[in-house]
Amino acid sequence: MPEMRLDHIAMLVEDLDASVEKWRGMHEVLDPEKALEVVWGEGEENGEKMRWATFVKPGGTAIQLFAPAGEDGFLRKVLGKRGEIVHHIAFLSSDVDTTVQELRDRDVPILQDEQTGPDTYPWLRWNFVPNDYSSGVLVEVAQRYQVRDGKWAPVEGDPQ
Repeated sequence: MPEMRLDHIAMLVEDLDASVEKWRGMHEVLDPEKALEVVWGEGEENGEKMRWATFVKPGGTAIQLFAPAGEDGFLRKVLGKRGEIVHHIAFLSSDVDTTVQELRDRDVPILQDEQTGPDTYPWLRWNFVPNDYSSGVLVEVAQRYQVRDGKWAPVEGDPQ
């Protein structure tokens, strides 16, 4: 059975840089260790360009903020319709393919036929349980990663 853990709560935001500063200020009071390290990234998935910033704390649940990097696309439509929102909660698996199959075996609906991921991290793949199944929020199931030198990196020994 794959190793699992709750990893992060992700918010879809309009202005990533401004949101990072707001969250940094909150973390300095609410969880000071989390304010110390922010991992930045960007990539494209299924034609959708995005940027993200993740407040990390070893052994803790991360807060991730992400924003569309293009002028149009699905994420822009979501922001226009719903505004800034909690977009998903993420669980990381040591073997995302097995975990997704186990969910399917329990008749849990999965959004995509195959796992996808950002073009900038070819080893990182994810899929989602739809929000209408999981009380209004997407549930992401992703290949686990670690933070190394300020970037996301694969966990040694995990399937790539």
